Amino acid sequence: MEEQSLLDYLKERLSPRRAMRGNGNSEQVTQVPADRGTEPSSTERLGENFPWRSILAVLMALIGQRFFEPGANSPLAGIGFYVLAIGLLGLAIVSGEWRMGSVPSGDNRSWNLTYRRNALFVFIGLFIISFIAFGGNQFTGLNILLWLATLVAALAAFWQPEAAQNSLTGWKERLVGLIRGRDVYLRINWWRLLVILVFLLSAWFHLNGLTSVPLEMTSDHTEKLLDVNEVLNGNTSIFFPRNSGREPIQFYLAAALVKFFGMEMNFTMLKLSMALAFLVSLVYVYKLGKELGNRWTGLFAMLLTGMAAWPNILARSGMRLVLTPVFVAPVLFYLLRGLRRSQRNDLVLAGIFLGLGLMGYSAFRIMPVVVLLIFLIFLVAQRRALKANGVLGGLGVLILFSLVGVLPLLRYAMQYPDAFLYRMATRMTGVEQAINGSAFTVFLDNMVKAFAMPFWRDGNTWITSVINRPALDLVSAAFYLLGIGLLLYGWIRQRRWQYLAILVSIPVLMLPSILALAFPNENPSLSRAGGAFIPIVMVAAVAFESLLTSLWQRVRRNSGRVFIGLLAGVLLLISGVQNYDLVFRQYNQQYQNAAWNTSQMGAIARNYIDSIGHPDTVWVVAVPHWVDTRLVAFNAGYIGRDYQIWAQDLQYTQDEPRSKLFFVKADDLEGMAALTALYPNGFSQFHPAQVPGREFYTYLVPPAATGQFSP
Repeated sequence: MEEQSLLDYLKERLSPRRAMRGNGNSEQVTQVPADRGTEPSSTERLGENFPWRSILAVLMALIGQRFFEPGANSPLAGIGFYVLAIGLLGLAIVSGEWRMGSVPSGDNRSWNLTYRRNALFVFIGLFIISFIAFGGNQFTGLNILLWLATLVAALAAFWQPEAAQNSLTGWKERLVGLIRGRDVYLRINWWRLLVILVFLLSAWFHLNGLTSVPLEMTSDHTEKLLDVNEVLNGNTSIFFPRNSGREPIQFYLAAALVKFFGMEMNFTMLKLSMALAFLVSLVYVYKLGKELGNRWTGLFAMLLTGMAAWPNILARSGMRLVLTPVFVAPVLFYLLRGLRRSQRNDLVLAGIFLGLGLMGYSAFRIMPVVVLLIFLIFLVAQRRALKANGVLGGLGVLILFSLVGVLPLLRYAMQYPDAFLYRMATRMTGVEQAINGSAFTVFLDNMVKAFAMPFWRDGNTWITSVINRPALDLVSAAFYLLGIGLLLYGWIRQRRWQYLAILVSIPVLMLPSILALAFPNENPSLSRAGGAFIPIVMVAAVAFESLLTSLWQRVRRNSGRVFIGLLAGVLLLISGVQNYDLVFRQYNQQYQNAAWNTSQMGAIARNYIDSIGHPDTVWVVAVPHWVDTRLVAFNAGYIGRDYQIWAQDLQYTQDEPRSKLFFVKADDLEGMAALTALYPNGFSQFHPAQVPGREFYTYLVPPAATGQFSP
């Protein structure tokens, strides 16, 4: 028989008809056959066993991504190497060298459509009463109690206690033993220890240097501190109208740190609230990774997420931006697991997190669309007519619990729709600024930029990114691209609907950035597209784990396994070192160069007040495009004060007999001239700054000659 040529072999393996036919089993686990017989010769080991296609695919992807990094900026070369990487990946998959990992097996049981009628009637009544009680944009003790009672009634109507009984038995026994004074032991094996170490490393990335990286606040932080201060003073708003309106979760988390843990009202408190929220979400990142592969997939997903600069910068910005990925992770986990296991309880939890996430950051408002698309993908992929009613019933339950979770904000949105939708309308329509040209053309251009963001440029917002560089580090970006190819293959050939769901969620979660049609210069945006980070890192983790597993299963010698371990360690080390440099050097330096040094001015003001001055005798001589004068007061420890005064109003300070301190911009000749004319006996002092152009003067005026003085 004539030997088949390589070209004929590739045509057969890559045939579109063969690819679309698949193997017909979405849950089948691919097993690597064990090699038997005699030890292969050295020629066979080099020619057949050495995974040169896989290794070269990774190498080409890394080289390609390097051409997109700052300093190289050769995108055409990068695209060329990426094309080579995808081609080599295809060869590795076709030859069986790079094998797809498994996904957890599905559950073919029927969906439980039962509910408890009496509890349902109670729930409907409480929902209506709670909805009415949340009118007026205020949280009160009464409406919060009604809200919790509504949730309890909904759980009583739809929760399936038998599904959770076994998993809770162990915890109940431990809790009872703890209450009765028994010794309670926590078993730690090597895997749990490894997970804990990865979590601690992630915590170090997010908590290290939190007080100084970054150091300065901006006007946005002023608004947030004012909102937190209002909460502490009893104004418990549901939706905060400042700065085009903000959702409430961050302000209550921050207020809790102040009230219950005694933290000061400052920038560090804002950053810590978001860092802690993100660290909690790593639990669901790990679980979601396991849902898409195995425990190693989950571990790599948690590690890549914990080290990544993207969410770290969002959390360190001290704003509510990181709350989108924080809530995307649990929603995706419970949704995918619930559909796979035909388990309604998971969909209940997905709905609760979906509702709560809508009260975190406005970019999360696209998440309901993601949920609907995943349900549609599941229905089409499974094609189980008998289950269709159950799946739609599960969707209804998820929607119901999401309405319970977002109930306070839902009431506000229906009572004040213009205020609730204003920020979105200004970006998507010409309400604030007319759209330049065709909206469709702008949309397409924004879409291309957003899709390229992980590899190319992440925008020009210095507060939330290292501007004009890839959103991902070198290793994560390379495996993200390879992972796209792997997941597409897993969907086409093996009908793994979870892979398609994850891939589809990425562009949808980027829409809040893409839809900035009136302000295309704000796209791409790491903050508005922040939710896409979770599925992106999942794609990279699946590719990383499947590569290492494929290589591991091909070797039987310890030397080969040592090589694989070193390869994994080197790649993760490169990722960690680069992400560390991005956050603690590049981002910190960029932020410092762009922000005004109000902390330096606030420290001087505080020293003056604590020694010879008074909070009422400090002023900042205002000039356009200089410091936010409220921040000087905030950094001095006086929330809610504004030290602004214009040069033409300096004369009104003469009625104050106590000592006075003025801050003057170094090049504000008019302000300094007015001060010296009014107070010729004052003392000026020049204060240098680390960043050129941030210098200023202080002008100290002694008490009036009458001798009146009151510190």
